[in-house]
Amino acid sequence: MKKLILIFILITLIIISLYNITLAKGEMQIIANKSVIEQNEEVDVSINILNTKIAALTIELYWDSSKLEYISGPENSNNLNNRILYTWVNENAENIDELNIESFKFKALQESVTSIAVTGEFYNSDGEKIEIESNNIEIKIGKENEQIESIDNKSENISSDNADLAILRLNHEGITPEFSKYIKEYYFVTDKDIQNLEITAVPQNPKANLTITGNNNLKMGENTIEIKIESQDKTKTSTYKIYLTKTINLEAANANLETLAVREAALEPEFDSNMTQYKVEIANDISNIDILAIPQKENAKVNILGNEEMKIGDNKIEINVLAENGTTHKKYEMLVHRRNVEEEIKNQEEERNQAERLSTILENNQTKASLNNENSKMFIIIILISLCVIAIIIAIYKIKTKKINNK
Repeated sequence: MKKLILIFILITLIIISLYNITLAKGEMQIIANKSVIEQNEEVDVSINILNTKIAALTIELYWDSSKLEYISGPENSNNLNNRILYTWVNENAENIDELNIESFKFKALQESVTSIAVTGEFYNSDGEKIEIESNNIEIKIGKENEQIESIDNKSENISSDNADLAILRLNHEGITPEFSKYIKEYYFVTDKDIQNLEITAVPQNPKANLTITGNNNLKMGENTIEIKIESQDKTKTSTYKIYLTKTINLEAANANLETLAVREAALEPEFDSNMTQYKVEIANDISNIDILAIPQKENAKVNILGNEEMKIGDNKIEINVLAENGTTHKKYEMLVHRRNVEEEIKNQEEERNQAERLSTILENNQTKASLNNENSKMFIIIILISLCVIAIIIAIYKIKTKKINNK
């Protein structure tokens, strides 16, 4: 009897191993050819899928477009508002043990530490979804441990008409947004105890002329601090402004947005109340866009300018927020690109190609899922047959044992 039970257990284990429908697991590696790059330098990011059998995938890459500019990618990739969608299907419907995806190329825009995140869905040839964890890679833009003094060493490569800042720092935390030489307006709210604000401002060309005004003897309410740069050859000037509010009621000076969204379009990058500049791309047949802008404080006021009768090409939209105190303000900006006819045709073709690739994946998955259901049914039938066989063997065994005992 014990032998029969042991045989049954072994048969069951063999069947389970043959018809195992549990999810497979794999590993995703994200590799950059450089971990530290300089401004305007390019970096190649490749993705490897290891330790699994894969037949199809869809992956998405996300990054901060204010720090990295997307240059190019594999043939089956599509850049949609700070999101790259890439699909791959093995036309032979066979598993591949290791997949190396061609490089995605990015260009550094500003000195910072940034990351590229990758998520996706992965399938084997049986239609089983493969468990692969999302991953990301960190890239440093600018020399490690860069000090202000190093700006002097770069002066030979900076043109004489450069009037941009290289560094902007305060002796207190809280300035928004994060510094970029392209962003000219910043915001800072502080309490009544601060009388003067120490500012470290270094121009990209050390020989440019720099002056700072408005950072001493701060008054209650809003103060405007100006950092003016005149280029070495005196042909260009630029002005960076810090709007500082000194108050005893920090809540009433809140001019942040809680929500910022555009109907039928996506912000690039994703909305963050501390970020003030965004990009949006819209279709050729859209001239007016609906913008949802909700302030963090209920009694703050929002005014939107430039979202109607937009021209083909680039358009600038301002979302101005006035805090409850009626003084503190903050301006969010959108650069909206309205596609021309050629761009619209190309975009529609890319969307159709992407839809076809995704449709192929879904159809293959449905077919494979159907096969899996059949396998599951077969698995159950075999188990039932095995149980019946064991039951018959046990019954025969008992009958024979009874006859022997009767004799």
